[in-house]
Amino acid sequence: MKPEFVDNRNGNTLVAALRGHLAWLSETYARPIELAIASGYFNPEGFGLLADLLERLPKVRLLLGAEPTPPPARPARRIGEPPARFEARVVREAIRANDAGLLRDRNLLEFAPATEAAIRRLLALLESGKAEVRRYEKGFLHGKAFIFADEEGVISGSSNFTAAGLTANLELNLGRYDPTPVRQVKQWFDDLWDEAQPFDLAAIYQQRYEEYPPYLIYLRVLWELYGQELEEEQATDPLIRLTTFQSDGVWRARRILGKYNGVLFADGVGLGKTFVAGELIREAVQDRRQRVLLIAPAALRDGMWSRFTDEHQIHVETYSYEQLLNDRQLGGSESYLKHQPNEYAMVVVDEAHVFRNPDTRRAQALRRLLLGKPPKQLVLLTATPVNNSLWDLYYLLTLFIGHDAVFAERGIRSLKERFSETSQENPDDLRPDMLFDVLDAVTVRRTRHFVRRYYPNDRIIGPGGVEMPVQFPEPHVEAINYDLEEVLPGFFDDLKKALAPEDEQQQPLLTMARYCPSMHRLDREVEESQLTLVGLIRSGLLKRFESSAYAFGQTARRMADSHGAFLKALDAGYLLSPKALEEWTNIDSDEEWERLLEETGAEPTENYNVETLKAAVKADRDILCRFADTAAKVGADNDPKLAELTVALAEIFRSAEKDGIGEEDARNKRKIIIFSYFADTADWIERHVRNIVDSQKTFAAYRGRIVSVAGQDSRYGVSREDAVFGFVPVSSEAPPGRNEDRFDILITTDVLAEGVNLQQCRNIINYDLPWNPMRLVQRHGRIDRIGSRHPDVYMWCFFPDRQLDELLNLEERIRRKLAQAAASIGVESEVIPGGRTGEVVFSQTRTEIESLRRVPAKTRWHTLARSTGRNCGKACSFMVKQ
Repeated sequence: MKPEFVDNRNGNTLVAALRGHLAWLSETYARPIELAIASGYFNPEGFGLLADLLERLPKVRLLLGAEPTPPPARPARRIGEPPARFEARVVREAIRANDAGLLRDRNLLEFAPATEAAIRRLLALLESGKAEVRRYEKGFLHGKAFIFADEEGVISGSSNFTAAGLTANLELNLGRYDPTPVRQVKQWFDDLWDEAQPFDLAAIYQQRYEEYPPYLIYLRVLWELYGQELEEEQATDPLIRLTTFQSDGVWRARRILGKYNGVLFADGVGLGKTFVAGELIREAVQDRRQRVLLIAPAALRDGMWSRFTDEHQIHVETYSYEQLLNDRQLGGSESYLKHQPNEYAMVVVDEAHVFRNPDTRRAQALRRLLLGKPPKQLVLLTATPVNNSLWDLYYLLTLFIGHDAVFAERGIRSLKERFSETSQENPDDLRPDMLFDVLDAVTVRRTRHFVRRYYPNDRIIGPGGVEMPVQFPEPHVEAINYDLEEVLPGFFDDLKKALAPEDEQQQPLLTMARYCPSMHRLDREVEESQLTLVGLIRSGLLKRFESSAYAFGQTARRMADSHGAFLKALDAGYLLSPKALEEWTNIDSDEEWERLLEETGAEPTENYNVETLKAAVKADRDILCRFADTAAKVGADNDPKLAELTVALAEIFRSAEKDGIGEEDARNKRKIIIFSYFADTADWIERHVRNIVDSQKTFAAYRGRIVSVAGQDSRYGVSREDAVFGFVPVSSEAPPGRNEDRFDILITTDVLAEGVNLQQCRNIINYDLPWNPMRLVQRHGRIDRIGSRHPDVYMWCFFPDRQLDELLNLEERIRRKLAQAAASIGVESEVIPGGRTGEVVFSQTRTEIESLRRVPAKTRWHTLARSTGRNCGKACSFMVKQ
């Protein structure tokens, strides 16, 4: 009834003491008494704990003020500043801090029923006139007291009128009920009250219920998410010449690196990720004197990156994927790294999607490199982080994301669970917002549409050192179809029986026993890895046929020959075993295929049924020989795919002659890149193209101007680098003496699908389609990029023969993967005709955020709860707290 000692421990809380004394007073006296409260701080949650009792009182006075600044935080008095003026200044600063604290705490109030009820009851009490609030501003208000009128007691001590002060903080409050001290405390309060100023506490919380236009809410959310970035000045100006959008990318990447020690830089193909990464590397090496490691494909290490670092005088250690994998410190057998892994402060990985599979040896080598302390900053560069599934993206992020709950502050309890839930969605139903909150935290991604809209006046230094506006060509994707049935009648039925019979219970005729000898073990223990290998070889054979009948025939012949060698080894009492390989989800190049068929080691045949194994291998060899003979029936004169290629070449030539303005422009417009995954197919195409160019008058302009690239070696006396310089001397910035325009048709494998500037060319022909559509994105990005002088660029895609695609299911796979990529990280433009696109950007539009500066500060910091309804208010509050 009359509490004398309150410390908020063991249930001895101030709220219980106040409620008990107020209840005793209401029961004892017929007339309710008044209450006066002096407090350095206030919050609605504290009021809510006493609201029902305060509402019954005839009068409540609340005196607020600023508590003294603790000595360690107290500012120093300026030289010559009078003590009174100094004290007044310190008080003003403390009051301003109190104001900011009230607004901050109000903005962070949750939209919970109890909180809402407390605020509404507070506003009702203030509006009724039964409660009055003043603020003491002539000095600090260190004393806290709850004073009951008519000398009915006072409880004073350290507790503020807040929920924590009433219940949780370790406090010390004493109660006095004898008239003399109570009278003195009341007089103290009245004196301060008379000197205090009216304070509109209601206005602070009424703003919570005002209505605001949706656009202002949108700006508010942007401010909460990116306002800190906007207000921070860049530590240094970039020394590498960057566009404005590239500078903004560096700026955002710095912020993400500072928080997560990693960033996924996923700007669209052709937007200059090299320049952005180059500036991040330069800052680390030159400004911070740190060691940086750059990991890139060998072709880019020796080409684009070598030229870039030389030009900008950046001294950085650069290694290929193979060197990373084989370094002695990371589990290999060679010494490449010049220093211990812990001595590198930053690791930059170009074309980082190559490391998306955590089970590959190169990904494991990278993870070993990133171990140790202090943590290294990781910069991942890739325009195509989603290739085969959303798990590609997850495993890239886990290269630098510290733990599974790192995004808990964004409402994501488990990163792995979020990706698991999202991956289970039908790709056609996948929404960008399912992963937006994750990717917005760690990703920089802008598209050409974004750059066009928000950076319309940006300029770059183009080829030849000429300044030009940032512009992009308009891409056009066209399909080419062909039919092999007339040339190879009935062959697809044989192929289906051999590789993929319609009856799933029926064993394929091509057993691949040579690659799965465990099927013939005496103990009948079949190795799962060998069964997987067999499936991959079967799909790989179909993929070779989709590329060209010639490539399929060549491969079938080589496989048949290897079966002969296998049989000879069996006769000698040894079984040759296939090499265990890393990653066989996409067999799309000759080099990978040869690795797949490579043999290593041998074991005795004593554990095998040699006779049944030998019979199966002989049957497979005969089928492969028959396939090779049948494929040889498709010649250059009757190959319908080559016939369609000839038609496409003629159409490209005619369009160039019609659209070209002058000889040089017409020549650039008739330039063509023909991509194939397989060197065998590239050879097949090259022989045909050279033949028609030499024999048909239509193509006379191409005579002597054809070049091909496959692998690292020179072809017909022309190195890969000279082939690129001679094909596009302007966009490749060919050095003097090697800058003659020599070629108009470039036939290449995917060695030129990444990291080269070929935008002097206007046309690409994809002679075969990949399992992974992001390879098409990379190919198209060679010409669909900044610096192209062409208003339009054209990509031609050969689609598989209808019957072949029934076996491959290639088109459906590509469209499914495109749908996942479009809904998560975005796909800017059509990759194949009718392929799904999606505009997803992870950046901040500086122009829009800057507009917040024009919004009055008082309005800017409102909590926008009722703007467009309760649901919107809840969502907005959630985003604000993020």
